Amino acid sequence: MQTNIDITKAFMDSPDGVLSIHQLSQKLKLPYGTTYNRIHLLNQQNIVQILPQGKAKLCALNPDNPMTADLLALGAAQTTEKYTTSLADNGKFLRKIIKLLREKVKGKISSAILISPDSLKNICKETANENAINSVSDNSSANLQNGLEDYQTTIDFFFIKSDEQFDESILESEITKMLPSKHNVAITSMVVDKETLLGMLSEEENEAGLAAYTMLHEGIIIYGYESFYEIILEAFAKKLSVLG
Repeated sequence: MQTNIDITKAFMDSPDGVLSIHQLSQKLKLPYGTTYNRIHLLNQQNIVQILPQGKAKLCALNPDNPMTADLLALGAAQTTEKYTTSLADNGKFLRKIIKLLREKVKGKISSAILISPDSLKNICKETANENAINSVSDNSSANLQNGLEDYQTTIDFFFIKSDEQFDESILESEITKMLPSKHNVAITSMVVDKETLLGMLSEEENEAGLAAYTMLHEGIIIYGYESFYEIILEAFAKKLSVLG
């Protein structure tokens, strides 16, 4: 199962979602024969398509099979959990945010992505070190605090809404209340609907679509794994139609 998850994740690293068996073998550091056999097994399960291009055989995920999004979602969930447990506070703050999303936005958004994972990681690290800072003399602590106040960090989210009434400012306010008061942090968010996101991903001028995909791909999905990949696969399907 894990190898299947790793293979599907590998396609997400390619902006057009197309790889050869040789490229997959190199990327995953798997023997070519193992990769070949696994790709053909996934092809039999209609999770991977094999697209003959002359003498070459290119591979792509099958967006029409619901299991494809399920495998991608499992891989993303693993990535999110790995990131969460890597945080200095063992993910307590991020887990609170995820719980907030589940309680407040059910039926209003289909997916949520943390697009500034490094910023949140730094905040968690600073918070975990506060006890050490507090043990420093009052003057040193004051000087350090003044330095922190001069620099504002942002924690950025990307929401895919499913309800036009969704108000991201409510979430931003709730998350801000959860932040340690000593940190100069702003919560920001970008909100789009499904059709807008598909349009963003297909935009070719100045490689805007690639930039949008890269931003999301480098983020951490924190809500709606399957829904997110259903949209990504739909965007990939449009590109694959040229090859098909």
